[in-house]
Amino acid sequence: LVTILNPNILMKANVPIYRTDQRAGEFVVTFPRSYHTGFNQGYNFAEAVNFAPADWISIGRECVNHYSSLKRICVFSHDELICNIVNSCDDLAPKAAELVYDDLNEMVKFERVQRKALLDWGVTEADFVEFEHQVDDLRQCMVCNTTLYVSAVSCTCDPK
Repeated sequence: LVTILNPNILMKANVPIYRTDQRAGEFVVTFPRSYHTGFNQGYNFAEAVNFAPADWISIGRECVNHYSSLKRICVFSHDELICNIVNSCDDLAPKAAELVYDDLNEMVKFERVQRKALLDWGVTEADFVEFEHQVDDLRQCMVCNTTLYVSAVSCTCDPK
């Protein structure tokens, strides 16, 4: 998941570069589609926390699709996040509920298209597997590296 790029390359391409010094008790927030890296010097403790306001949900879906096109591994399953939000949405703010609903609709549309394609190819057997009981490494797509949650296809053939 780590990609390091020399900032000089970005500066030569006229990409704006910013830096900050984080001190004890301070937070640094990086926004979607921003490249960031950290450097620690000396003895310290650092903690990273991922969070996302509701209006970032659609950006999360775009990110998963983009990562899939690059065959890049996701940090977590966006579909699983959406399903977990839906399963515990009793006190969700109306705007957040609308955004989750829209993303859930996108997920369902995609699943329907993919499942129809499988039926058209002649896939007729299916088993139920609880993905949440498997570690992420065991539920990565061999084609695009996306972390699978809603459904997956497997076969007994040699993956090579």
